[in-house]
Amino acid sequence: MDYEQLKTFLTVANVKSFTKAAELLHITQSTVTSRIQAVENFYGKQLIVRSKRGIKLAEIGTELLPYLQRQMELWDKSLRMVSDHNAALRTITIAATYSLWRGTIVQLVKEFQSPAFSLKLETDHSPIIVEKVLDGTIDAGFVYNKPVSPNIVSIHVLNDTYRLYGHKRFAGTDLENMLALPHLPWIYMNWGYHFENWLKQELGSDLFKPLIEVGHSELEMKLIEEMEGVGFLPNEMVERSRTDLVPVTVGSQKPIPAQNVYFIYKKSRGQEEAIQTVVEKLRNK
Repeated sequence: MDYEQLKTFLTVANVKSFTKAAELLHITQSTVTSRIQAVENFYGKQLIVRSKRGIKLAEIGTELLPYLQRQMELWDKSLRMVSDHNAALRTITIAATYSLWRGTIVQLVKEFQSPAFSLKLETDHSPIIVEKVLDGTIDAGFVYNKPVSPNIVSIHVLNDTYRLYGHKRFAGTDLENMLALPHLPWIYMNWGYHFENWLKQELGSDLFKPLIEVGHSELEMKLIEEMEGVGFLPNEMVERSRTDLVPVTVGSQKPIPAQNVYFIYKKSRGQEEAIQTVVEKLRNK
């Protein structure tokens, strides 16, 4: 299976049409068909099912898709690396979570500018960023919690602090204790192990019942506004956002734990000039 065959398969999987894939890739439909057959022959399985209603991925094709997408990312990364090697300017790819990009991290990255390299910035979840650093899809990242892998170097950058925020109707509201949360339109996002553990200790497992659980900070903020609810958010992200959310005072047995933020890179990349430049600027902050 070669690069063009994989690219064609992923395009077909995305647009659900051989004809449209051919148009997007500027090739004939027969070429699309032969490339799909080549991928299926490589795995020895039918990955795409055709019917009168169109096409869809077979069950094994659906399971295989994220692995092929990652393979394409690595393939593209290797091509960019060779291109960078031949070019005068190296490109460094750094990823962070959405909530971190909305805070101090942007100010830190501004300090990374160098005539020796350009920056490419991406957004993803912390566990995915760790995986991408390890497999080389990205060069470095900012993540919550220190990775346990011995192949990753972690530099503590800052502590993210949290509090309860709510719709503007909660302005001036004081909640006596955390037990009030399950009775409100509570939008929940898991801000890491320490945060979740603290919250469950405060509430108990029986009362840990948010109205909605989300996986993205922007969605949490939007739902708090739309549903006139409450939710825990990073202070700095809220302060830097154009939002009408207001802080809500709530009594708790223990303070909300701060979240450690780390800059990470693969240990084997530590001697590269670009990585050393970024690390030096971080240590001097």
